[in-house]
Amino acid sequence: MERRNPLGCPADTPQYIWRRQMDSIRARTVSERLEEWRQLNEAGAIMEETAVRNRHPEYNDHEVFLALVVARYGKELAHEVWPDSVGIEP
Repeated sequence: MERRNPLGCPADTPQYIWRRQMDSIRARTVSERLEEWRQLNEAGAIMEETAVRNRHPEYNDHEVFLALVVARYGKELAHEVWPDSVGIEP
Protein backbone atom coordinates (compact mmCIF):
# COMPACT_ATOMS: atom_id res chain seq x y z
CA MET A 1 0.00 0.00 0.00
CA GLU A 2 1.38 3.38 -1.00
CA ARG A 3 1.08 6.12 1.60
CA ARG A 4 0.90 9.72 0.54
CA ASN A 5 1.61 12.43 2.98
CA PRO A 6 -0.16 14.80 3.42
CA LEU A 7 -3.41 13.26 2.27
CA GLY A 8 -5.06 16.34 0.84
CA CYS A 9 -4.66 19.80 -0.54
CA PRO A 10 -4.71 22.55 2.09
CA ALA A 11 -7.80 24.76 1.94
CA ASP A 12 -5.74 27.88 1.16
CA THR A 13 -3.87 26.35 -1.79
CA PRO A 14 -5.25 26.08 -5.34
CA GLN A 15 -5.39 22.47 -6.53
CA TYR A 16 -3.11 23.09 -9.54
CA ILE A 17 -0.42 24.59 -7.27
CA TRP A 18 -0.72 21.65 -4.87
CA ARG A 19 -0.27 19.18 -7.76
CA ARG A 20 2.83 21.05 -8.97
CA GLN A 21 4.30 21.01 -5.46
CA MET A 22 3.66 17.28 -5.03
CA ASP A 23 5.09 16.56 -8.50
CA SER A 24 8.20 18.57 -7.59
CA ILE A 25 8.67 16.60 -4.37
CA ARG A 26 8.15 13.26 -6.13
CA ALA A 27 10.77 14.22 -8.75
CA ARG A 28 13.47 14.57 -6.07
CA THR A 29 15.62 11.71 -4.92
CA VAL A 30 15.36 10.44 -1.36
CA SER A 31 18.71 12.05 -0.53
CA GLU A 32 17.52 15.40 -1.90
CA ARG A 33 14.36 15.19 0.19
CA LEU A 34 16.34 14.30 3.30
CA GLU A 35 18.74 17.17 2.71
CA GLU A 36 15.82 19.58 2.37
CA TRP A 37 14.33 18.17 5.59
CA ARG A 38 17.67 18.68 7.35
CA GLN A 39 17.95 22.26 6.12
CA LEU A 40 14.39 23.07 7.22
CA ASN A 41 15.03 21.60 10.66
CA GLU A 42 18.28 23.53 10.99
CA ALA A 43 16.55 26.76 9.97
CA GLY A 44 13.79 26.12 12.52
CA ALA A 45 16.33 25.51 15.28
CA ILE A 46 18.20 28.71 14.41
CA MET A 47 14.95 30.70 14.49
CA GLU A 48 13.99 29.16 17.83
CA GLU A 49 17.38 30.01 19.34
CA THR A 50 17.24 33.54 17.92
CA ALA A 51 13.80 34.06 19.44
CA VAL A 52 15.08 33.03 22.89
CA ARG A 53 18.11 35.30 22.55
CA ASN A 54 15.86 38.22 21.50
CA ARG A 55 13.51 37.65 24.46
CA HIS A 56 16.36 37.14 26.93
CA PRO A 57 19.46 39.09 25.88
CA GLU A 58 20.81 38.56 29.40
CA TYR A 59 21.01 34.75 28.94
CA ASN A 60 24.42 33.19 28.33
CA ASP A 61 24.81 30.24 25.93
CA HIS A 62 24.04 27.65 28.61
CA GLU A 63 20.90 29.49 29.70
CA VAL A 64 19.74 29.69 26.07
CA PHE A 65 20.25 25.93 25.84
CA LEU A 66 18.21 25.44 29.02
CA ALA A 67 15.44 27.72 27.72
CA LEU A 68 15.25 25.60 24.56
CA VAL A 69 15.08 22.41 26.64
CA VAL A 70 12.25 23.87 28.76
CA ALA A 71 10.36 24.94 25.62
CA ARG A 72 10.75 21.58 23.88
CA TYR A 73 10.32 19.13 26.76
CA GLY A 74 8.48 21.05 29.47
CA LYS A 75 9.54 22.37 32.85
CA GLU A 76 9.05 19.13 34.78
CA LEU A 77 11.42 17.06 32.65
CA ALA A 78 13.88 19.93 32.19
CA HIS A 79 14.09 20.51 35.95
CA GLU A 80 14.53 16.81 36.63
CA VAL A 81 17.36 16.37 34.13
CA TRP A 82 18.89 19.87 34.41
CA PRO A 83 18.23 21.21 37.92
CA ASP A 84 19.88 24.49 36.95
CA SER A 85 16.99 25.10 34.53
CA VAL A 86 14.75 26.15 37.44
CA GLY A 87 13.90 29.81 36.89
CA ILE A 88 14.77 29.74 33.18
CA GLU A 89 11.95 30.94 30.94
CA PRO A 90 11.81 30.03 27.26
